Amino acid sequence: MKFAYRCSATDDQIIEVDIVPAPEGAGVYRVTVGEHVFELAERLLHHTAFWKEAGEITLQFEGREYRLFDASQRRRPAPTHTGDLHAPMAGKIIRVLVQPGEQVKAGTTLLILEAMKMEQQITAPQDGMVTRLLCREGDQVTAGTELVVLEPVVAV
Repeated sequence: MKFAYRCSATDDQIIEVDIVPAPEGAGVYRVTVGEHVFELAERLLHHTAFWKEAGEITLQFEGREYRLFDASQRRRPAPTHTGDLHAPMAGKIIRVLVQPGEQVKAGTTLLILEAMKMEQQITAPQDGMVTRLLCREGDQVTAGTELVVLEPVVAV
């Protein structure tokens, strides 16, 4: 199978991905990503979670999350409000760790979303102040739902 993806929704660079069964071993796949070639055992697929929605593939493996954007889809414009945070997938808000007016540093966990029996930490992409919480613990949210509004810190 051949695919073409972007690393971000606004990226111009297209990366070719090819997945084929490896001729030398049953249950092994040769995965080519750009110039890099990997072999992936079928058994590892049992330790991953992935889903495709609207031209975007999200893959979770060994505690990390990777996103790929279908190159055949139109590029999305860069977000105009940096710091607005959206649910990466459908799930349930199990913990809200911040309050409006709270100053946070980049990487601070703002809330935890449970999806597909896994916990997703939603973190601050930059230093800023939480101006609005748009969800509460126990809320069910769909992919793309705005959860938190974070205003960037203005240096003086």
